[in-house]
Amino acid sequence: MPKATFVLKFLSPETGCSIHEMRFEAEPAVLASILDADITQLSTHCFYPDEEELLAIAAAMHVPLPQWNGDIMLTLSHRIDETPYLVHTGFELPLVLEARKPFAVLSGEEGFDWFETERNYFKPHVEDGRVVEHVNALHGSGRTFLTVYYALPGEEWRFKAYDDLMNGPRPWTEEMERRQGHLLGYTQEECDWWIANDFRHHYPITSS
Repeated sequence: MPKATFVLKFLSPETGCSIHEMRFEAEPAVLASILDADITQLSTHCFYPDEEELLAIAAAMHVPLPQWNGDIMLTLSHRIDETPYLVHTGFELPLVLEARKPFAVLSGEEGFDWFETERNYFKPHVEDGRVVEHVNALHGSGRTFLTVYYALPGEEWRFKAYDDLMNGPRPWTEEMERRQGHLLGYTQEECDWWIANDFRHHYPITSS
């Protein structure tokens, strides 16, 4: 099996977002063995290696690891990394706090560890009024799925506009893709690049 590009992401304890990254090439079978994972999971999951696993990865791949006290995430490199501008994925909170984007969306199952952790990063900023939160819940089969909207004060109109878009008629069109991008705060040029490079529906993997 050919080598693939993987990324070690060093996560901020304040935002949970990557603030330093290291890329390296590796044979998936070798990493799967170190992580005690099925090789197919490497393309569909994110991993949080413990100290022993990180040392094994560093030794096998000749990767010099910096000193780091926070969480470290390992993931396969994805197409989303090719964008020439910073996208929301993995950076929802800092983009909103820095007013670089007026609106962000998180979706997941209530009680799911990754999802609740992401919500908790937003929680103090919602409580102090820097960010406004709106929650949509969908109940079924004894489970609750949440779509949580976050907006800067004064940008709450995006909640209903996004709802109307996502619950509108199908099939999904290029015009709808552009509308979604504009609601999230992307420029016309960024939306043009996204669509021209066939990123429609190329959404990143979920964490686990």
